[in-house]
Amino acid sequence: MRRSYWIAYNGFNLGRRSRRFVVEAEDRRREIASLTAYLLVLDGCRRISTSALSLASEDNVTIALVFKDRIAWFTGMLQRKHVELILTQYSTSRAKEIASCIREAFNHNLYAFFSRLNLPFEAEGGLGEVRVNALKLLSRYLRVDLSLIESVIQYLSYFIEAECLDAVVRAGLTPHIGFINKRSLTRDFLLVFEPSTVWRCLVEIGSDILSSIDLGSYEGRRLLLKYLRSIVERSVEDTDGRRMPLFKHIKATAKGLASYLMNPAGDFIPFKEAVY
Repeated sequence: MRRSYWIAYNGFNLGRRSRRFVVEAEDRRREIASLTAYLLVLDGCRRISTSALSLASEDNVTIALVFKDRIAWFTGMLQRKHVELILTQYSTSRAKEIASCIREAFNHNLYAFFSRLNLPFEAEGGLGEVRVNALKLLSRYLRVDLSLIESVIQYLSYFIEAECLDAVVRAGLTPHIGFINKRSLTRDFLLVFEPSTVWRCLVEIGSDILSSIDLGSYEGRRLLLKYLRSIVERSVEDTDGRRMPLFKHIKATAKGLASYLMNPAGDFIPFKEAVY
């Protein structure tokens, strides 16, 4: 089964040898068979060879580059066969309904997250206000400065956003048309999955490690990603009783949206984590 690879090193190069990607960082070298990967998320990449891009295109591997304030991406997957779906995504009369479903899933997953911590939380106000209030509550719970919480969340969210991006593209959707974030469907998906992935990661890391982490250090970043990776690969049950790893829930939500856009009689039910 294919998987994603998250790579964080300072100033590494991505090349190609036969059907393998070659990661070269200082005195380290790693090879990744292209047919074992669906996504490479690269933080600190200095150079990507044209042969590596060609291999990604040939074997349908998405490449996402992490920058300080955004991610950039490359995919060789052609979407010409999905033109009707993309046009429907652009012109759907159900945009408000989809936005409402995403907002409801975000609020629900925040509630599920805080319920596990035995913390009462009411999602009142607009999305921005709800998220800010939730961050403040998380900061108080962890006893970690809010600015540090926000910085760590921003960094880790790029990797979940990359997973969302790949899922969206493979479902035949365009990431450039959202319903809450009008120019970014991946940001819409990130809203749904952030509490169950990134926020949970902070709780599992704990205040001691968080307070001492150096985000400017790639060693510190790799430690954060190790925790996040274990969470994304962990099986989680949704409110419909489906139990599977979170990265599969991301793919299922993307496929569900694509199906909903093409089938007016269907329903769009984004991921909602089960509450016990």
